[in-house]
Amino acid sequence: MTKSQISKDEADRRKAVALAKLRELEVRQKRGELLPAAAVRQQWAAGLASIRERLLSLPDRLGAILAGRGELEARALLREALEEALRSIHADS
Repeated sequence: MTKSQISKDEADRRKAVALAKLRELEVRQKRGELLPAAAVRQQWAAGLASIRERLLSLPDRLGAILAGRGELEARALLREALEEALRSIHADS
């Protein structure tokens, strides 16, 4: 037997370990502990799109409100609007 070859016992052991890991993953998936990667990507994409839309809507909503305000008041209003947008994103999830 060469160095690159493994014994039948070693091959059987590796197979048993691989099957045990596969079964463990299947059990975790059935319990809802694991999700398909495509579903996770889709959910993340939807969440990020929601964040983007809400944040990009702020200038249109706040432009007239902030015009003519002092810097401190404008900052406070902007912070309040950002916090509201972030809270609504969290509430949607």
